[in-house]
Amino acid sequence: MTLEDRWDFFIAYATADRAAAEELYDLLSPPFRVFLDQRSLLPGDDWDSRLPAAQRSAAVTLVLISGGTDRAYYQREEIAQAVELSRREDGLHRVVPILLDESAGAAHLPYGLRLKQAVPVTDAGGLRQVAERLRDTLRHCLALPPDELLRRYEERTVVERAVRLVPRDGFDPTGQLGLSTRKYVFVGDYEEQRHRTLRQILANLWIGDAFEQVDNSNGPWLALTFDLGELNRRKMDLLPATWKAAFRILSDPSRAGCFEATDEERTLLGRPPRNYYSDDQQAWYSSCTIRERRYTPWGTDYFIREVLGISWLCFTGTGITQGTRRSTGLPSRVFFVRNLPLHSIDYQIQDLGVPDDDTVLE
Repeated sequence: MTLEDRWDFFIAYATADRAAAEELYDLLSPPFRVFLDQRSLLPGDDWDSRLPAAQRSAAVTLVLISGGTDRAYYQREEIAQAVELSRREDGLHRVVPILLDESAGAAHLPYGLRLKQAVPVTDAGGLRQVAERLRDTLRHCLALPPDELLRRYEERTVVERAVRLVPRDGFDPTGQLGLSTRKYVFVGDYEEQRHRTLRQILANLWIGDAFEQVDNSNGPWLALTFDLGELNRRKMDLLPATWKAAFRILSDPSRAGCFEATDEERTLLGRPPRNYYSDDQQAWYSSCTIRERRYTPWGTDYFIREVLGISWLCFTGTGITQGTRRSTGLPSRVFFVRNLPLHSIDYQIQDLGVPDDDTVLE
């Protein structure tokens, strides 16, 4: 499932309530990805297949209830599917009835919605207040669950958008993605980390410890997010954060060129497209850290510590933050990208504050 396939909210409404549906869409999007047929369907889309698929891939169905709901055939179909999705064993799909007017009391809710906690628009003070309540209370439902993170790793899901956390105090908008000594820096998959708090992301991506080492990770952080389309993936040379990819970066003259690979190592690397997720990561770790490559004129482990910004003591080199190392975070994918000047990247910044602020990545 790609970023374009997944939605935070799906709005189910009767035709008579289209204006309210569009207003709620505008209030939630951005930062959320909201599916509304009038705004999200493309010319030529088959609505009878596109709508159910979008609803199945949404985290939450928002059902706008009014006096016209009983006569809305297609909305009743969407309500039935929402209820069915919410009853699945994983319990990941949430259904929220939103009562648009006084005629849509709890007693008149369609079958399957009467046990759901509804949000009356009148009591809330209007749709804007409803949207704020949804933002504040449902964020935890929108983050990808742990099994989805593992599935994306196993299926090598394409990274549509990257996220990089940098200490606020060291950020230079005229500089590069990372420190000038680094040829490559690491990033995470934005889709996997969005809707999570700063503390969760730090733990998920091992930031401040294995990556972007700092003396105290409790300081303020910024999130830099940017698209990784096909052109950007080539320009940034996106590679999985594995030991084999690290060796390729460090030995390739067109990349970091820190040392020269032996003939045997070149043979083992294979011809493109290379499988950087191969099962021989420990061997590539050894190739990166043999004596003549570890003890450099610039200090011990300079190549992996300063050129790549990773700690060999913590970094597992499998492309995902899991393994024997203890962590409170969820297994999450990590990648290397070129340490490009910031002026060459179309990026957005979100100030996440300090971990105790519990700010969420939007």
